[in-house]
Amino acid sequence: MLHGHGNDLHHQSYKVKADFSSNVSPVGMPETLKEHLRKHLNLLENYPEADAAGAATAIARHHKILPAQVIATNGSTEAFYLVAQLFRGQASLILTPSFAEYEDAARCHQHALTFLPLRQLASELSGDFAAVWLANPNNPDGCTWKPELIKDHCRLNPETYFIVDESYANLCPSNESLINASMPPNLVVVRSLTKDFGLPGLRAGYLVAAPELVNSINCLRMPWSVNALAQEAIVFIMAHYRELLPKTADFLKESQRVQKILAALPQLQVNPSDCNYFLVETKVSDAADLKSFLLQNHGFLIRDASNFRSLTPQHFRLAVLSPDHNNQLISAIQSWISQVC
Repeated sequence: MLHGHGNDLHHQSYKVKADFSSNVSPVGMPETLKEHLRKHLNLLENYPEADAAGAATAIARHHKILPAQVIATNGSTEAFYLVAQLFRGQASLILTPSFAEYEDAARCHQHALTFLPLRQLASELSGDFAAVWLANPNNPDGCTWKPELIKDHCRLNPETYFIVDESYANLCPSNESLINASMPPNLVVVRSLTKDFGLPGLRAGYLVAAPELVNSINCLRMPWSVNALAQEAIVFIMAHYRELLPKTADFLKESQRVQKILAALPQLQVNPSDCNYFLVETKVSDAADLKSFLLQNHGFLIRDASNFRSLTPQHFRLAVLSPDHNNQLISAIQSWISQVC
């Protein structure tokens, strides 16, 4: 999907003063990472390592797994398209609502697609699928699943590969990663560094899977897909992971506060979330109208979620910012409700 994601500032005709549409960490990129990259701009004068093996080794060292289990990618999206290419022409199940790129990648590689509501994961999955796609935590609603449930599905469906997107795992500390030395052989975990470390413009991510699957995916890759600064960022982040991770307690508490206030408005239905972002359904007018009102009158950008499969024109997603910005947003939404009711 080339258009319709959050943080699409370049498509807006009004000045954006506060962006609630992006579920990237509100803390932004750590200053130490910025300074490190500034000192390494000379890397742009030469080709990067073609397969980003050094970055993959740094990732493996961090997770205490084998380098043969890791591929560093140009953001998590490259990982989705590579996996979809590996299973080209086969059957995929996508649990919805979900990130549009799972479907787009699968369609690009001619998958036969089946869609089921996300809640279906709590029960037995029936069907002959080469791949099942899901996120944990899920985007756009912040739904989470216990690792044991996903592992059980892997065990009960040994011929099916489960592609689990953990891009938001660090922004939801109650969620436990599936990455470890004893992962099921039919599990693929995809991670993004965009959300945790505030660098969506750099495009840095990775996938973890069994060495045999990683070897098969590597055969499909184009060289130099991960640029030199992204590779350097990955190596630096993995070496300083804990100190660079955003402190989530404050903004997760703020997310709960904002959810509670909005849920008290009878015109809105808030989907509870443990993440910094959450899904809302308006019972008056629609999300496009609210988005336009907020942008034109306040410079606030929200994510119209109507283009997520299984959602409606009334759905929108919010990600919290500072308490001051959040309070302004709440007042602006209340003003919109008063206008349309």
